[in-house]
Amino acid sequence: MNKTTLALVLGTGLALGLVARPARAAATPIYQTLSSRDITASSFNSLFTPVTSPLTSSFTFDGVSGQAGTVQSQVFQGTGSAAGLFAYAYQIAANTGATDSTGSPVTVDSAAFKFNSTPLGSDLTNAGSTTYSYLVKDGQVGALNLPGTQAPKTLSWSPGQTTGAIRAMYADPNSQTSPINAGSTSATFVLLSKEGPSSVKPTVNIGSTVATVGSPQVYTTSPGAIGEIPVPEPTTWLAWSGMVAAVAMVRQFRKSRVAVV
Repeated sequence: MNKTTLALVLGTGLALGLVARPARAAATPIYQTLSSRDITASSFNSLFTPVTSPLTSSFTFDGVSGQAGTVQSQVFQGTGSAAGLFAYAYQIAANTGATDSTGSPVTVDSAAFKFNSTPLGSDLTNAGSTTYSYLVKDGQVGALNLPGTQAPKTLSWSPGQTTGAIRAMYADPNSQTSPINAGSTSATFVLLSKEGPSSVKPTVNIGSTVATVGSPQVYTTSPGAIGEIPVPEPTTWLAWSGMVAAVAMVRQFRKSRVAVV
């Protein structure tokens, strides 16, 4: 095989591997599911100490008299093996007795807020693999006093140009996962960052069957690097697949020449 033919074959393989890249770049916004792992309250509290007071922020819904629920958050700093890390912990509660204008009990389907740096992957539980969020279901974290066991069905990260967003989804019709019902509280979910807390607190968009009234707030990080969490992208695997295809083409071409000779 001459050099020109070899270059054409390899070029074809690379083209096959990279053909999906423009479609990937155009697929915005990006939503990446954050892998989660349980961590006990005692383990978490042994690794992190509070650096802020707990922030308790109430919200209500259109047609609801009084408070419909509460969002709590607190920031912690790592010690020992978690030194250099900040942990951002969040809880959501729907109040007992809160009903909308039709008399139906309120529920919380989701919560979304700005997060100013890409969530950091770690292995706090020594499980041997990286995770991007932690769930505490068995006790109190710091001064967050709304212990619950209902974990989000999915936690996701959506990077933007200068900031990103966290979405906690509780209701999921595909898996028949229930929302946070009146009188219930979510488990604490925790995100890690190397960035300390920002002085500006973002508002939380609480999803329900009726519109949120008020502006509940939570802690977020100071501005940091924004991007996708580092997982293998489909285009990367496709590129390697293209190279494998190219090599196979070269081998087949060589076999054909040998057979002819």
